[in-house]
Formats: sequence, structure tokens, C-alpha cells
Amino acid sequence: MPLRKVENKLPRYLHTHINAVTLQSKLLKKATSMLAAEKEQNRRERDETLNERVPPLKLSGLSAQELQELCKELHRKIDVVDEARYDLEIKVAKNEKEIQSLTQKIWEMKGTKQRTKLKRVKKSHDAKLDALTESKMSSKADFKANLKTVKKEEEKTKLLKKATSMLVTEKEEKQRERETTLRERVPPLQLSGLSVQELQALCRDLHQKIDVVDEERYDISAKVTKNEKEISDLNIKITELRGKMKRPALKRVKISADAMLGALLGSRVKESVDFKANLKTVKKEEEKKEEVTDWRKNVEAMSGMEGRKKLFDAGQ
Repeated sequence: MPLRKVENKLPRYLHTHINAVTLQSKLLKKATSMLAAEKEQNRRERDETLNERVPPLKLSGLSAQELQELCKELHRKIDVVDEARYDLEIKVAKNEKEIQSLTQKIWEMKGTKQRTKLKRVKKSHDAKLDALTESKMSSKADFKANLKTVKKEEEKTKLLKKATSMLVTEKEEKQRERETTLRERVPPLQLSGLSVQELQALCRDLHQKIDVVDEERYDISAKVTKNEKEISDLNIKITELRGKMKRPALKRVKISADAMLGALLGSRVKESVDFKANLKTVKKEEEKKEEVTDWRKNVEAMSGMEGRKKLFDAGQ
């Protein structure tokens, strides 16, 4: 039976699985070819850079004095390249130590991600005073605390002085160690009493040493770049695990009553609780002004039996 017909009879989930496996194998082949091409490109770039830094020697037709000058120049180049290599080696060691500490920190953060439960603690009167008032007032009221802070400041200055002196000593020791190592790697030249053939052989030997040292320097420099990128990625990962984002500085803004109600209850609730819109419009009735008349006429109208009858009717 043909393979196509067999595949058609398979269930749908098996078709999906086969397609996923095929796609994965294609992606792996593509990634392998891309990695090989990138590796070849890096190798060509490395060879071109090293050939530009250390051009080939031209010894034909040079006198003994010119060969001596060439040997001195090559020796100086070895010194410079070896110093750069030494500094890069120290940087690599420092970066690897930092990568190790950052990786350990990430593992600790992943293991202790849950927050510890906080206990209720009773505050002392001094702590309450410091919380209610400014810290300066509490420090003025507590003389023993002032003495303790003074002693702490004195101890801090002493420790800083001691740390500074230790750093200076360590720096001088590292400088002496560096000079000793470089002197052992590149011993001083001895050119007196050498023939032309011996000077040519020495120049070739120095040129070969420059090639070796410069290759090592190039590789260590590439390692430093890789380590710095890894350190940057680890720092980003630590920041993501902490979840600490820099909040923008907020300004104090006056909020109206309507805006506050909308923020607390929401826009729909605010619309339903809009009292001004629900109030009925009531027209103000104009008060009837009593006409001012002569009081004498009123007295005359109210006098007698007729006036009393009017008062009685008004009272009812």
C-alpha cells in the first residue's frame, strides 16, 4: 500500500504529531547550517584581523643595524600585546566570578520567592514619637541615641580609612605581580655579538611570538564580550524576578467631587447617582405683595358690629 494512502488513514492527532516532528527536524537542520556559516564567518574575520595586526616580515636586504632595530620594535610590540592579554585575562576571571555569583543569586531568588510571614510587633514610645513627629525631635530628646550615633560615625570613619589603605596596598601588590609576570613572559633582548643570520632568526622568532600572543588576546577579547553580554542578561533576569519597576514621580493634583465619585464608584454608578439631573425643576412662585393702605380706613372698617363679624369670619 502506498505511504500516502497509509497517512490518509491515520487519525488527525497523529497527522499533527508527524507534521510537528517534520517541522522540528527542518528547523534543526536550518539552525545547524546557520551556526556553521556563522562559525566560518567568525573564523575568516579573525584571520583577517590578525593578518592586519601582524603583517608578514620582510628581511631581505636589511643590514645588521636595521635587523637590530626591527628586533627591538618587535619586542616592544610583544610587550604591548602581552600587557593587553594580561589585562583581558584578569577581566575574564572577574566576569566569570560575577556570573557565578549572579547565577547563584537567581537560584536563591527562585527558591525563596514566597514572602515570609510578618509578626505583629509592639512599638515603643520613642518609636511612636519618631513616627508622629520628625526624627530630629526624637534624636534631640534621646541623648543616649545621640552618643551611639556619634560612636557609630567614628567607627565608620575608621573602617573607611582602613579599607582605603587596604585597597591601596592590594592595588600596589597587583601592579608588582603584573610587572613580574610580564617580565617573565617577555625577557629583555640581548643583541650584542649576533650575526645577520642570528638576527634574522631572532626576528622570525619574535614575529611568531607576536602571532601567538595576538591570537590569544583576540580569543580572550571575544570571551570578555560574551561574558559581558551574559552578565547583562543575568541582571535583566534578576530585575524581572524582583519585579521592581521604577515608578514615575507623581504630582499632587486637585480632584473635583465628580471625578472622585467616578474614580471610587465607576462611571455608570456616577451617572445613576447624579442628583442634580434627577431633581425636578420647580418654578419659584412670586410672593404677593400686600398693598399698603391707609390704616385709618382699616380702623373705621373694623369698628362696630360689622367689623367684629369680619374678624370672627377671618378667625374661622
